[in-house]
Amino acid sequence: MLTHTAQELIDEHGIDEPLQWTPRLPARALRHLTLPGPDPDSITVAQLHQAVPGGDFSIAHLARTLNTTTAHVICLLSQHPVDWSPPRFRRTQHTATRLEQWRTWYKQDHLSLQDIADREGTSLATVRLTFIKNGVRLRPSGSYPGRPRRK
Repeated sequence: MLTHTAQELIDEHGIDEPLQWTPRLPARALRHLTLPGPDPDSITVAQLHQAVPGGDFSIAHLARTLNTTTAHVICLLSQHPVDWSPPRFRRTQHTATRLEQWRTWYKQDHLSLQDIADREGTSLATVRLTFIKNGVRLRPSGSYPGRPRRK
């Protein structure tokens, strides 16, 4: 969607440039060139996709797993997007089926987002995003009177 919007913006202004530019240099020009950072070809697409966990993940965690930089991982993911087919897609579908239970815990039982995430074995971000996407109004953190604070 972002790519499509960017392309529309460029087209509207009559700019004849690609969205992303990658220099194409002959191999002989690069033979003795030493660049800082990791070699962009040091991680294969298979290694990248195998390193991405089945659930939530962060770019920083993925970079540590692959022993590289976050910039390198971002570049790799932009060139080789993660496959969101099962089981990742099933996990996303699972959060949708859990929404009503989570809403009950949040609104009636006054559980925090973190408590719900802990109960379900998922991340706080997953619970928060599921609520936001489904129009659940979030209360300010620590706002329920009489609720014990987490340590």
